[in-house]
Amino acid sequence: MLDALRRAYAHSVIARVGARVARWGRRLLEESLAWSWLTSLPSPPADLWGGSALGRMLAAGRDWTAAAWARRDPAGRLPALAARWATWGLGAIAFLVALVPFRRQIGPVPLTIEVVLVPLVASLWLLHWALRSPVEAPRPRTGAAGVRASQSAAGRDLAAQGEAPGLAPSRTGLPATTFDLPFALYLAILALSLVNARSLVEGFQTLARQASFFLLFYMTVDLLRNRRREAAWVIDATLAGGLVVALIGLVQYALGIDLTVSGLAGAGAGSIRGRIGSTQENPNFLSEYLILLIPVALARLLAAWRHDLEGPAGSAGQPAHPAPAERGGVRRRRSASLRPAFYGAAVSAMLVAEFLTYTRGGWLGLAVGVAVFVLLVDTRYLLAVAAVAVGAVGLVPGMLERLMGLFDFAEGTGAFRLNLYRAAIVMWSRSPWLGVGAGNYLAYYPDVIRDYPLLDQRFATYSSHNAFLTVAAETGVLGLAVFLVIVLLALRVAFAGWRHGLAAADRLLFLGVGCGMVAFLVQSLSNITFFHPRVALYYWLLLAVLVALLPTATGTRSTPRPARPATAARTTRAEGTGSATDEPYQARRDPARAG
Repeated sequence: MLDALRRAYAHSVIARVGARVARWGRRLLEESLAWSWLTSLPSPPADLWGGSALGRMLAAGRDWTAAAWARRDPAGRLPALAARWATWGLGAIAFLVALVPFRRQIGPVPLTIEVVLVPLVASLWLLHWALRSPVEAPRPRTGAAGVRASQSAAGRDLAAQGEAPGLAPSRTGLPATTFDLPFALYLAILALSLVNARSLVEGFQTLARQASFFLLFYMTVDLLRNRRREAAWVIDATLAGGLVVALIGLVQYALGIDLTVSGLAGAGAGSIRGRIGSTQENPNFLSEYLILLIPVALARLLAAWRHDLEGPAGSAGQPAHPAPAERGGVRRRRSASLRPAFYGAAVSAMLVAEFLTYTRGGWLGLAVGVAVFVLLVDTRYLLAVAAVAVGAVGLVPGMLERLMGLFDFAEGTGAFRLNLYRAAIVMWSRSPWLGVGAGNYLAYYPDVIRDYPLLDQRFATYSSHNAFLTVAAETGVLGLAVFLVIVLLALRVAFAGWRHGLAAADRLLFLGVGCGMVAFLVQSLSNITFFHPRVALYYWLLLAVLVALLPTATGTRSTPRPARPATAARTTRAEGTGSATDEPYQARRDPARAG
């Protein structure tokens, strides 16, 4: 029955028109300079840290410490153990931060789950970095897929051979990435902006929080570079946390526990029971978190469905996984068989929970992210996406009215947010270059309302509900410019990895994270997404995983691969894993099957 529906759709007018539109749009996109830059691999970065005097001193001290320890522990057991525990710590961070709404105030310092876990894991990572052998280098990726990486926890310093274009050797032993200079500049601007700050406590907390995110980025890149299996484990831990958070939200809705009606106004509001916040305790925060992860879960589901999670498959019609004896026996085969169910459950639960947040900015961001994903993978999935969207509008109470209210700027939340945007622009105009100080938006908000009473929303303080305007107001033009550079570089890493990756599962993962970032950035226009720590942490964590998995400079697909035989293409189309309208992508989707 399903095959018959697929064949009927493949020969329908809708499919043919959609295919032509997709081909035209893709051709137009691929010929643009912006798309060429976005999908090109970043050039090897300069060693910013090792090239400085402080970096050389740090490298010398680290080498001396590692050499002294190597005489006591020639096998490197302690640094290996520290690396293993630090990698497990990354998994704990990925699973627990969104799940545990722990918060205590110790004087002026808010103590939350990420404030506890990130320094703890960082201490293990620094122990590993300081004691691992300075002469050992990471084993380059092997095979056409580059799927087998070094399993040694010790001695994984960057080496020029086999490293990704976004990474480079550093004398300090720390990963040198394309983000080094933007990160350093952004932290410097945050610190410099504090000359205008009214609350230094809030300013230093914001600076420390952003520095902790960058620290998480570097230790994730260092621990996961050339370690594909561990990177996949961190991704799965992230999605497992998303699944549990979504299920808690669904139970919350079913039982009517702690539902909020905040932000519900206008037509259709009476038919809505309330909005779920789950462990994020706020519907907007929950929506930001879910739309970042849903495309990632969708990518993993598609890879598991195509049997690509262990690397490219063999010839057409053969399974992607090696023999059970080679893969560890029945247990690993059983684990592989459960993956589609896990990813399918994650996608379904998070999608339903996202609908029940009733966050229109999140819905819009998710629609854009999923649309980009489908258009770049297989346009035939548009029918399934459209069916899910129509079903949601029909089944979720008040959803259609909420969507229609998205375009109403005369009253309700639309007019409310326009006034918030105006207040942010006014604040930005008072200190256009350095802003009012990192973390000081709320400290200056009452002044803006006092001078512009028409912008008063009857709240003593209120955020701008726009991440980019908040960055501009707090750090000025300089901070906004560097922040946008970081965001664009992150998108480049994602789409370049999708374009040039060898393993099919890796390409889908890059695309899924990239589309999650797109959705996240769209919602940043209506929420301060990057300023919610238990959400923003996952943006930097996923970015670090992508940098660690970037294809090597010597292992990219620089030349076109031959098209697959017609029989294989027909088989793929019949199985629903390929698209007759997307042969160029399908030929590179699985290099081992091409030709």
